[in-house]
Amino acid sequence: MKDRSAGRRYLLDGITRFAGLAISAALLLALLLVLGYVFLGAGVGFNPGMLISTGNTTSGGLLNAIVGTWLLAGLALAFSAFVGIFVALGLTQYGDSRTSSLQRVAIDALAALPSMVLGLFGYLVFVIYLRMGFSLLAGSLTLSLMMLPYLAKSAETAISNVPKEFSEAAYALGASRWQVTTRVLLRFAKPLIISGALLALSIGAGETAQLLYTAGWNPGFPTWFVGSQVGYLTYVVWAGINQPSEYSHALAFAASAVLIGTILALLAVSKWIENKGAKNA
Repeated sequence: MKDRSAGRRYLLDGITRFAGLAISAALLLALLLVLGYVFLGAGVGFNPGMLISTGNTTSGGLLNAIVGTWLLAGLALAFSAFVGIFVALGLTQYGDSRTSSLQRVAIDALAALPSMVLGLFGYLVFVIYLRMGFSLLAGSLTLSLMMLPYLAKSAETAISNVPKEFSEAAYALGASRWQVTTRVLLRFAKPLIISGALLALSIGAGETAQLLYTAGWNPGFPTWFVGSQVGYLTYVVWAGINQPSEYSHALAFAASAVLIGTILALLAVSKWIENKGAKNA
């Protein structure tokens, strides 16, 4: 009986291991197919002038869209990181169990909202009610609502992973709660917080729906935070691929390749920072 049960366990372990490897291989193959399709498509009609000139979805280049994408995502990160870190501190250090539970429900609900709903909210509140118009500020504020849950959750995890012995030792030396928070918890949680911020930045850079409602489109550069529309790479992909001209398709593929390449670089830097922080902990 023992030999039979041991044989079943080995069989189940082998099946589980094989299933895990097969699923991982399938996901990797799907990723490689997507990347290959995008980068091969971009290479067909690409010319270096696309990266150094401005334009719309049918002519010119991508410089305005590249600059606009990272202006939007960078401002959104600044807004959401500031709020997200304070939310994480409230969840881990200052909130009671009931308040923390309500905050987590709110964060999960915000994370579950569809992009179109966030875009509609941004349009009604920022564009119309606050009279920002289609603009850099309206787009980045709407993006920040989408990025906030990711940053809050990653910051909460980072702070919770700091060994309790560190804060207990600081309290034993007479440090206040604020001193422990700023000089111990945030200091040791910084690598994971930065890693989460880069992940949220890469997610924000790939959004489209919110920006269609709030940022508009600009074949040049925005002139101010409000009242001036802004270009972004996902708009070039969305609009260019629906145009009949080959050059529009080339711009769409080039925009996709630039966006994917930059996001992959951000993810690589994020994992490097995370691994370095884990080694130094």
